[in-house]
Amino acid sequence: MKRYIITTGTVTYAIKGRDLLRQKGFNVKIERITSGKGSAGCGYSIILTGELNDAEKILRAAGVKILEINEK
Repeated sequence: MKRYIITTGTVTYAIKGRDLLRQKGFNVKIERITSGKGSAGCGYSIILTGELNDAEKILRAAGVKILEINEK
């Protein structure tokens, strides 16, 4: 099963996204991340195990700001 890192940037978006996805039955958790890109600073990500397309649609429909998505 694939794992994805959905970077939200703020803990508020990460918690909102985690809670929404858990309600829909997704296996998710949040982690604080630090960027290796210098001035980008740190942010928060949702770690998703499972199907990305449906999860991304749910997050975007709920107004969760997604900065980037990477496969882990």
